[in-house]
Amino acid sequence: MKIFFVILMLTFFPEAVKAQEKQPPAREVTLEGAFNFRDVGGYATTEYRRLSMGKLYRAGDISNLTDADIEEMKRRKIYTVVDFRSENEIAAAPDKLPPGADYLSLPAGTGNPADFFKEYTSGLEAMTAFYSDVSVFREKYRPFFRKVLLLPDSSAMVFHCSAGKDRTGIAAALLLYALDIPMETILTDYVATNYFNREKNEKMTDWLMNEHDVDRKMAAEILDANPLYLETAFNAIKKQYGSIELFLYREIGIDEAVKSRLREKFLQ
Repeated sequence: MKIFFVILMLTFFPEAVKAQEKQPPAREVTLEGAFNFRDVGGYATTEYRRLSMGKLYRAGDISNLTDADIEEMKRRKIYTVVDFRSENEIAAAPDKLPPGADYLSLPAGTGNPADFFKEYTSGLEAMTAFYSDVSVFREKYRPFFRKVLLLPDSSAMVFHCSAGKDRTGIAAALLLYALDIPMETILTDYVATNYFNREKNEKMTDWLMNEHDVDRKMAAEILDANPLYLETAFNAIKKQYGSIELFLYREIGIDEAVKSRLREKFLQ
């Protein structure tokens, strides 16, 4: 019921969401050559513990980092990078990384977006189809969770895709869920992308319209971090596995012992 209420508010009272988005979250990391780069920490769990800051970051494209950005990553000890982009995206814009960074590419299920969008008549239809396809979640997110578990205590991680919204958004949502963060908070973290990507989305709208013959309404729906999309993914998981917990256990390998390790590692 709470989740339905949050979605109802976000869908029918967008002005309330916009008012919240005017204030950038304190976890924002301002870099010259990146966007939607932010600390995933600081959120409270259902048991009133708090996710440590300075350990886990999410981001959009990081192929244009400046020397100053690299120094900032080094200052924050971000030496592990997980890249959810396709092989074509990586070839066109390889990540810029701190020297000696541990890099993991996880392109499973990432095809050509132009071909994907042609199959649908609306952005809403396209995005709900994308989020409801859980067939690649094991291949994409099991290695991600393994990397999270093996993260050295003395360093931090950033995981990203091109926009930091969809592939990254699902990864963040599953991770936060495993760490016992309430669903309302998970949705809030997801929707925050609309604030961080607001300038980038203007350019992306033009790109989708000019390069892929997508109309403005469809482009807006594709670029939107609509909570309905994330709910679609969670509902698809529940439909196939019965619960998020069973999915995390069967496909990701998160049993009670691993959950305890995750929570002791990242919760205060």
